[in-house]
Amino acid sequence: MRLTVVLMVFWLGFSVWARAGDVHYQDYIIGDQAVGLGGAYTAIGADPSGMWYNPAGMVDVHKTSLSLSANLYGIQDSSVGKEELVFPEDPISKIVAVPSSAGFVQTFGRLDMRGRRPYAFGTSIAVPYYRKSSTAEEGTSQDPVLGPYRHGYHRVFEDQTLWLAAGAAMRLSDRISIGAGVALAHRSVQDAASNFIASDLVNGEFRSFRSAMMDMNFSNDSLMLVGGIKFRVLNNLYLGAMVRSPSVTVYSKGSLRFARSRSDGNGDVGFLPTPDEVQVKSESKINGEARMGLAYFIGDFLTLSADLSLYLPVDYTLVNLEDKQASSALLIPTTVERKLTINGNLGAEYKFLGRYSIGLGAFSNFASSPQIPNENVTRPTPARVNMFGGSFAFGLSSEHSLTRLGFAFSRGTGEDVIAVNNPGQLALEAQDYARVEITQTFFYFFLASTFMY
Repeated sequence: MRLTVVLMVFWLGFSVWARAGDVHYQDYIIGDQAVGLGGAYTAIGADPSGMWYNPAGMVDVHKTSLSLSANLYGIQDSSVGKEELVFPEDPISKIVAVPSSAGFVQTFGRLDMRGRRPYAFGTSIAVPYYRKSSTAEEGTSQDPVLGPYRHGYHRVFEDQTLWLAAGAAMRLSDRISIGAGVALAHRSVQDAASNFIASDLVNGEFRSFRSAMMDMNFSNDSLMLVGGIKFRVLNNLYLGAMVRSPSVTVYSKGSLRFARSRSDGNGDVGFLPTPDEVQVKSESKINGEARMGLAYFIGDFLTLSADLSLYLPVDYTLVNLEDKQASSALLIPTTVERKLTINGNLGAEYKFLGRYSIGLGAFSNFASSPQIPNENVTRPTPARVNMFGGSFAFGLSSEHSLTRLGFAFSRGTGEDVIAVNNPGQLALEAQDYARVEITQTFFYFFLASTFMY
């Protein structure tokens, strides 16, 4: 009972991993066995990915373990309900074959009666969040003043996060182990857009011309501390919990270039560039999360697990620009607000014929962003899409390796705020936005291998 009270205090009062960008927490499931269990891994944590779920579980690694998990191909599909209002986006992005997580765990100390060592240390690297989209639109339209005019709009956006962590674990008794570590989160964003609008006067000469370009990039680094506990309630039942300090920004850099130009065809021209390259200040706060899990083992052939995560609210300024002219050109939200959110994970893994396994998982991926107003949308706002997903993994083990191949899928519908299809709005002082219905789908294949020696 005392231990349960302590765990509940940890669960309600501290925070652990936020696993995605500014909206969701579980777009991609990190780890080897964790993927097949739908992310329900807090009460296990017995491989290098335990650094992200519960570092106390690393002490249960029986051999030195090297793990690598890669997303081979993935699809991010985002479609809106009223396509005539918005710039068309390339809905499908292939994810390059980069490791989503990789890590190493070394156990040491004298073996106990169960063949376990009392100490362990490990390192891990993970890519928990990745977004890339492109927009390209060109055509001819009719205006009462300009007459027929030619217009075009192009944009490329990329947002990715990289985490590095190191930690250690210790077995306090036959039933209890603890672990702790430190992690660095690096986020990098690139956003480049350009557009033009031109109309003919006589014999192909331009009567009016407007153009604009915006090129922004920034990155920031944050530090976090993490701690976990794992408790064997019964011989086959384990309880786990992990907590982490809120992130602290330790480094930030970035820049923005922006310019507008125009000509009315009568020699009257104008050009409004940024005075110099504008410096961008940014931060990406990873808000508080608390995670608890249960794992039940039936012999050596069946594992059942469940996790519950509570994410505390947070708000921060993602991009801070003192130049108001440059601020008017930004196409992403400058401030981020995240509401209280709860997610769940369920998983089961069945082993058969000594060396094969099948894992099935299910998880929620609720949006942490606030409700979008129905009217008077005047700025970019994070999408609000609640998603549900599942995973499947087939495993093959040998004396020194364990390989899993599978896929994960999630889908949801909600609302988003996107720029209204005004081809010249980037060249104007103010931009227009609209609230639209949106459907998001994430689907990716993964290959994960753990080498034990």
